[in-house]
Amino acid sequence: MKCEGTRRGLVISIVAALGACSRGEPTTSSTDAGSDAASDAAVVVVDEAKQRQEALLAAEHRRAAAEITNSDQQNRDVSVRRAAARALARIGGADAQPGLLRALADEDPEVVTWAAYGLGSSCTKGDKATVTALVARSLSIGDAKEDPPAKSAPVEGRESAKFEPRIAIARAIGRCGADQSEPTLVAWLSGTEAQASAAAFALGDLAAVKERLREETLAALLNLAAGSASSPPAPEGLFPIGRLENVPNTVTARLREVAGARLAEPGPYRIFAVRALGRAGPEAAADLGRVLGGATLFTAAERAEAARALRRLGTAGQTMLASTLPALIPPGGAVALTALGEDIGVLLATLDALEPTTKAKKWLKDLATMEPPPSAPVTVLRRLSWIRCSAATALAGADVRDPLLTRCDVTTALATGDGADAGAKVPGQPGSIGARAMVKVLDRAPIEGSRRAVFLTHAKGGDLRAREAAIELLPTHEELAEEAGPLLEAALAAPEPGLVSTAAGVIARKPNLAAEPEKRKKKGKKKKGDEEQAAEETVTRAPSPAIVKAIVAALGRADVENDPEHVSSMIEAAGALGLKETQPRLEELCRSSWPELRKRAEKAIELVSGKPVTSCKAPPGGGPKPPELDARAMGTVTLTLETDVGEASLVLDANVAPVAVTRVVDLARAGYYDGMVVHRVVPGFVTQLGAPFGDGYGGPTGKAPLRCETSPIAFDPLTVGVALAGRDTGSSQIFVMHARHPHLDGQYAWIGRATGAWSSFVDGDLVHKVSVKP
Repeated sequence: MKCEGTRRGLVISIVAALGACSRGEPTTSSTDAGSDAASDAAVVVVDEAKQRQEALLAAEHRRAAAEITNSDQQNRDVSVRRAAARALARIGGADAQPGLLRALADEDPEVVTWAAYGLGSSCTKGDKATVTALVARSLSIGDAKEDPPAKSAPVEGRESAKFEPRIAIARAIGRCGADQSEPTLVAWLSGTEAQASAAAFALGDLAAVKERLREETLAALLNLAAGSASSPPAPEGLFPIGRLENVPNTVTARLREVAGARLAEPGPYRIFAVRALGRAGPEAAADLGRVLGGATLFTAAERAEAARALRRLGTAGQTMLASTLPALIPPGGAVALTALGEDIGVLLATLDALEPTTKAKKWLKDLATMEPPPSAPVTVLRRLSWIRCSAATALAGADVRDPLLTRCDVTTALATGDGADAGAKVPGQPGSIGARAMVKVLDRAPIEGSRRAVFLTHAKGGDLRAREAAIELLPTHEELAEEAGPLLEAALAAPEPGLVSTAAGVIARKPNLAAEPEKRKKKGKKKKGDEEQAAEETVTRAPSPAIVKAIVAALGRADVENDPEHVSSMIEAAGALGLKETQPRLEELCRSSWPELRKRAEKAIELVSGKPVTSCKAPPGGGPKPPELDARAMGTVTLTLETDVGEASLVLDANVAPVAVTRVVDLARAGYYDGMVVHRVVPGFVTQLGAPFGDGYGGPTGKAPLRCETSPIAFDPLTVGVALAGRDTGSSQIFVMHARHPHLDGQYAWIGRATGAWSSFVDGDLVHKVSVKP
């Protein structure tokens, strides 16, 4: 680690040197011969620039920071400097840091934006030297007029990638979380509208890093959100408050006042006011109830967020949820309910937020007993099942025998060939909704007696997602210790990577569960006063040979690096169990070019060997070049999806994320997404798809993971991103945003924009066919 004084000196010298650099265009002669020669020379320069951009793109995806040279960063062609800065920002880490500091001094706004973004992504918490450099560069940008951030929905056709250096610098200062970050950003709240907006988002990043903000910071944010005679209200001032788990009681009254006032002002930032009200104490329940029930005044995303915010408010929130529920149920029975469009997400978010002790039992019972119309299509049955099972779950408490719960899923008949779609292709995980609801209810009480039999039914087979959920209960239910070993053995031997990863994750969390069952020795009789003592005693035992064999085999696979999420869970399990036979393989993975594998291998080696590991470093030459680079998509590509909610589209931008877009486009052309299950829908947040088994795990066979093509582009409503399970782990899974969620900015690869009813999907819906143009 370099000392702060050395790095600060480097920063100052770089800024001074590069700031004085001149990059004027070369002059040419006025004669015809001279003009011809100059034209030929220009062609050569352009060709050289293009070749260098290609080389920099390859270095970016091989994570080879050493291949990005000082000459690249001083190139007269700005496109080369931009490519170099982007590559360094995406590579990140200590090797990229010096180059990013050099790029920070560039005169081009896009280069500066990439540099600041990269520094913010790579810095460690409390990185004073990096924050000092960022603050210094912000001062040299000056007070040039900047457009304030757009506070309305993106306009179709508007340039997708807009690079704002002041925003990138501010957010990097927030993400670095140094001591001077907070006072610096608070001072910027009093600047121009654009500067104040950037500082507000940056303070949200800082709140996530430090998990707290000073009271004077909260007061300044509330003043920004409230506005003044000279400044209009800025609802983004409420974003950082929504990132905190709790706020001091001294500011809750002011928070309710300011956030409540912002509810009258529509726009993509109004959701920040809704989220902040969830931190404003029980008195905020009335305002949130107004949002939840205001179908004509508030968006579906805002209303779903209000339901989640009410859940945080205890008894007051539950009372408001219960009293608002009737207003969310349209007249007309099941057909009307299942035709709610995006409002079904509001209803499901409300049902999910209700506690089992709710006062809305009459309405819940009506929903749980609603019958499907004759010959209902599977899309109607699926939506009705979500409504029935969500209501039944709220009513059941811990009773797994409740008939409303056991019969809630009306798609179950489709699995046996009954129902309207009998004989058709499996229509999206029939029976899964009810099975997962049952596992959720199982978790509410000790799993013993008849409840144990129900648990074992789901933990041993049946619906995949319910089985994964059941396996995940093992660490928190000690009464299942005897069954844990055999269940984990069976799960590790399964063909589905998600089930295997779930089992490995359980072992990493509680390694004693991997031990073979052993007869327990009963203690002598105890007096009644000793009832709190355990009736049986266990000893620490060696892990099951079958579990050890499965972990060793998984780590030894030749294609181990193609599924970093799966292998990472195996590495963690090996470390938790102290499997010395895995140490040679762990040391190989310690030198992998994939950062998640290195990070987990380093920790596992320490656990296995009992000795600290200096560091797991990437190979000097970087990793392999992705094949998509040699046949990549160009410009924008449109994917048209035929889905259960109608036609939708994705307009993907290969200029921003060339390899990720090429991967998605190639898979779409190959039919990978045809028949794909939409496996994740969080109302007001995201819709996600692309997992081959429909459970959120894995990707296409034989495809290496994607290097993160993250960028400082905002995740606005209907923007598209690549789902991750850690750095450089993306592949086929993509998500579409329902609303503005700034905490995703720069953390995931932004790849384009979407159109269509993405907020109307429910978990289990299908994408039937995808076509690509051009």
